[in-house]
Amino acid sequence: MYLEGGISMIINGVHHTCVIVSDMERSLAFYRDTLGMEEMTNLKYDADPVMMDLQGTEPKQHLIMLSAGNTIIELIQYIEPKGKPYDRRPCDISNMHIAFSVDDINKVYEELKAKGIRFHRDPDIIGEGGENLAGYGYVYFRGPDNEILELIEPMKK
Repeated sequence: MYLEGGISMIINGVHHTCVIVSDMERSLAFYRDTLGMEEMTNLKYDADPVMMDLQGTEPKQHLIMLSAGNTIIELIQYIEPKGKPYDRRPCDISNMHIAFSVDDINKVYEELKAKGIRFHRDPDIIGEGGENLAGYGYVYFRGPDNEILELIEPMKK
């Protein structure tokens, strides 16, 4: 694939998305047991302080990779150094979220709500102003560390 000006695209996909967590067992229970993802990798190791941009520390991580359909969700808990909670609003710069594709947003919403998941509001449909997303269903909710997550249902054709 070539971009404008004849430059070839160097990215060919997304391998995984990572969430830094405060309590691995709680997050694993949420992502694996509540959302139904499949555990692929579970390891504890000494991370490279230069690669992690944590020079002057001896980073130790607990890493779990989960299969989420067509992608992988990586959970990392820093055993050392201990992290601190992010205090960001959804509109703050560099804040991110993960959108999970579902076939029936209302059914999944009701199932997760019954399990105590906190949603921002009821699901909605993206209107005509949403261009190629018009007709998609969507709703936002929170994970165990207050991370922003989304359910999205592609428009049925």
